[in-house]
Amino acid sequence: MNIVRRESVDDRHLQDCVADPVIRQILARRGVESESEVNCKLSDMLHYKDMQDIDKASTLLADAIEKHWNILVAGDYDVDGITGTALGVRGLKELGAGTVTYYVPSRYEGGYGVSEEAVDEAINNGVSLILTVDNGVSCKDSIEYAKNKGLKVVITDHHETPEDLPNADAIVDPKQPTCKFPSKNLCGAGVLFYVLIATRAVLRERGFYETHPYPKMARFLDLVAIGTIGDVMVLDANNRRLVKYGFDKIREGNCIIGIKALAASCKVDLRAINSVSIAFDLCPRLNAPGRIRLHKNPAVSLMLTDDPTEASIIARELDMCNKRRGDYERVFVKEANDDAEKQHGNGAIVLYRPNWLVGLGGLIASRIRESFSVPCFVFSGDGDELSGSARSVPGFSLVKNLQTIAERNPELLIRYGGHAMAAGASIMRKNLEEFAKLFNDIAMENLGAGGEEDLVSDGVLPPNYLNIGFAKDLEMYGPWGNGFEEPCFDGEYVVEDVYLVASRHLRFNLRNEDGSILRGIKLRATPEEREITKNMSVRAVYTVGVNHYMGSERLEIKIIAIERN
Repeated sequence: MNIVRRESVDDRHLQDCVADPVIRQILARRGVESESEVNCKLSDMLHYKDMQDIDKASTLLADAIEKHWNILVAGDYDVDGITGTALGVRGLKELGAGTVTYYVPSRYEGGYGVSEEAVDEAINNGVSLILTVDNGVSCKDSIEYAKNKGLKVVITDHHETPEDLPNADAIVDPKQPTCKFPSKNLCGAGVLFYVLIATRAVLRERGFYETHPYPKMARFLDLVAIGTIGDVMVLDANNRRLVKYGFDKIREGNCIIGIKALAASCKVDLRAINSVSIAFDLCPRLNAPGRIRLHKNPAVSLMLTDDPTEASIIARELDMCNKRRGDYERVFVKEANDDAEKQHGNGAIVLYRPNWLVGLGGLIASRIRESFSVPCFVFSGDGDELSGSARSVPGFSLVKNLQTIAERNPELLIRYGGHAMAAGASIMRKNLEEFAKLFNDIAMENLGAGGEEDLVSDGVLPPNYLNIGFAKDLEMYGPWGNGFEEPCFDGEYVVEDVYLVASRHLRFNLRNEDGSILRGIKLRATPEEREITKNMSVRAVYTVGVNHYMGSERLEIKIIAIERN
């Protein structure tokens, strides 16, 4: 493994607000520049005034609320779309709206975004305004269809915007090149949250809340926090403020019933919620219904119910969906690994099997990317048109390189979109080989033939810091996540003892040169790691955290990687 230690930086600007020198250096290395960024207070969140079209969007939504229009919230089937949809419905009602309904398509039937069929159904139900969340900027034809039918359309999205934007009444997306909002890292639910608080400001100015209860929109930041972590958004200073407050609401138990039920179903202690438990326990269960074939997505219902009994029933249903998803995934990933081995040494890997579920393409691509350290595109479908999901490695922007493919061969891509690290595309089956060659060529031009990914470490941690107090301090300075990586440390040790746990994990006792012992666990140990035995010299990279269980707290060392010297 290639360990790259972060360089020491000047941290004197944080001396007055961070006493501990190790934590101060950790924060400074991650670009923290002020006490405001250390404390992550919600009152310091960026103002919405610089968001393009937010005045138009908030004015139109305020009109709809005052005039009692029927509003449709059109979301998406992933975690961000689900939490954003729930935020739209709950938030609009909190603002004073009357009839608010929602639409979340099926990945296997309705497809991505607002469809013409959804527009027709909305009209039949008396809808006057469609509010999108986490989609819309790439739905030009269906938005045009809605406008021609006389509907008002407000788009809130956070995906990369095409040059030819839909003809909506307002488009709020920080990714628009002309948008001056300082952060481009909001998730879909985060963008909608800003639109809702701007709408509240318009209604307040009009005197609406002189006769209606004044809404407290921060109560919905639990949804924004889960959407942000679930969509793996960069945790810049603004997102950390939103997520930190959302986590605080969850830890205090002041979150929606559905989150409580979901946490209970997967045995997550709400009081200890963090980015890891959100990403690896809650989000997979919210995502699972959208990945397998279901007539109706129960995840949205869970985020909207206020009935504890109903929430518990739905949470158990989501748990079963997740187990089914896991069964499919194990089979598909084994097949994908077999196919990927034949492309070993390529700059990128492109895979296709007709039996793979479209909803699991991103998960398969992620597993292959992790194993081979190169960008991966996974296609599925048994028709003439194939749907693909991709996951990338640092330094290779998927959406930008898909644009390059479109420029080099305009007939190749039917549609595409997404982010730098995760994207999707549709192609004709007959063009699969040509796409694979072009995608690999571009990856080779940008990345070479691939190789092992760097493990970025904060260096050697003094042995006297291996205690629960330091672990709790680290937790306090979070949330940690994408773009604000959890601190990890490395060192050289001798294996004092090692034993297998639950058939796939390894628990190590590692002796440092000063005689101190580091006790940690390596989850999902690789075959190479299982060959490590007592008395071997090893290098290890690990994190320091707090294990919260049944109200107790203890030090938890997780070994990220370990290898023989």
